[in-house]
Amino acid sequence: MADQPLNGRVAIVTGASGGIGAAIVARYTAAGARVAAMDLADRLPDVPDGGMVLPCDVTDDDAVAAAVAAVAERFGRIDILVNNAAGPVLVGKVTEITAATWRETFAINLTGAFLMCQAAIPVMAAGGGGVIVNVASQLGHVTTKGRAPYSASKAGLISLTRTLAVDHAEDNIRAVSLSPGAVMTTRLTSVLGGEAGVEERLGKLHALGRVGRAEEIAEAALFIASDAASFMTGSDMLVDGGYTAT
Repeated sequence: MADQPLNGRVAIVTGASGGIGAAIVARYTAAGARVAAMDLADRLPDVPDGGMVLPCDVTDDDAVAAAVAAVAERFGRIDILVNNAAGPVLVGKVTEITAATWRETFAINLTGAFLMCQAAIPVMAAGGGGVIVNVASQLGHVTTKGRAPYSASKAGLISLTRTLAVDHAEDNIRAVSLSPGAVMTTRLTSVLGGEAGVEERLGKLHALGRVGRAEEIAEAALFIASDAASFMTGSDMLVDGGYTAT
């Protein structure tokens, strides 16, 4: 159907409880996909129409394997994997952050995506192929003070995406990373004094003079997963309002 470009497809979205993840779940569902929404057990989202909700800690090998197996058993296939789970952005110079903070950030942002891909790719390949969307960040291209673990892990995710693309092109699997700029989510509003505070602090850093909306990122994620992007793989899509252009 023209207005449902993902009609009949099965998608997994990690970090699905809020912000960008919830917007992607909603957009994919509206586009005709059956979505398996995954997040930690204490922050599970609402069940999307025709979909399912699963608790999953993406840093836990066994939990990831079990969750992906449950999706395959329920729907018989996996066509799209969106690795959106991300850890908190903890601020500090390299000399100030702890090794535990570094490891935790990489475990969620990068290793979690690796584990999800490792579990989902065989199912995708057996079904004839699919699409992996890795939600990275403009800070995977540039950085700012005190963001070493976050920036480095997102840069690693962009690099992992390229390798996934060349490793699994023969399986008819595309892999594309999606790098948003600052997006109006509770993660930002809770620490910057609401939406006005977010715009005052971060909007001016973007060429468009504002931060993004989760729905705008979801539209980009829809494009990547759809047949409209069928010749797109191994690349990164910046949706950053001109942040990296200034």
